[in-house]
Amino acid sequence: MRILEGLAQRNRDARSCAPQIICCLGDSVTHGCFDVFLNESGNIDTVYAPWDGYAALLERRLRAIFPAAAANVVNAGVSGDSATGALNRLERDVLRLKPDLVTVNLALNDAMNPDVEAGLKAYAAAMGEIMDRVIASGAECMLVTPNFMCSYVSHALAEEGLRGVARAASRVQNEGILARYVEAARQEAAKRAVPVADAYARWEALSRAGANTTQMLSNHINHPTREAHGIFVEAILEQLLK
Repeated sequence: MRILEGLAQRNRDARSCAPQIICCLGDSVTHGCFDVFLNESGNIDTVYAPWDGYAALLERRLRAIFPAAAANVVNAGVSGDSATGALNRLERDVLRLKPDLVTVNLALNDAMNPDVEAGLKAYAAAMGEIMDRVIASGAECMLVTPNFMCSYVSHALAEEGLRGVARAASRVQNEGILARYVEAARQEAAKRAVPVADAYARWEALSRAGANTTQMLSNHINHPTREAHGIFVEAILEQLLK
């Protein structure tokens, strides 16, 4: 990918080209959300630690590989966002920065839509338009598929409000609804020859190998643990190095 060529060039001679910019567009997982809790108003809130999320990990990894290039990774994740929401803020949060590469990681909130067919249609359309607009801007685009959601309601969730969310999420995971969203995103990427950092496939492989993937979620619902964020980084690097 061109982004890797730019990083290598700037690593050889920092005066030869501008710094490379990567924007990570996404939802709460990209944003760096981990544990969740009920706040004083009784609403679900989250613990933010973006320095432990995959966007920050990716920046550190690229800076270790190309130290003189000083790669810049912009976290354009917003907790609770959907593909449509991300499309609406794409210009403000991403394109105006003129990035060299945009990664797109969305589906977890979209998949919770109770109207599965309408939700899938809206999701695919929004994802396709995001990719089109990124490509038209001159940036490279990469789809990053999401992690699993919980497959059961963990006993670690004491509050009934959180248990209710987990029940809904486990249904979306176990009935293959999230998998359908992931496949829709892959199809939109294939239409445009957009590379896919397929983290979801890695979670599938872990599940087949016997891993309890719900234990890999820091909030026991849909936010990966800090350690599991490395799965995204490895998937992204695999595509960058092709």
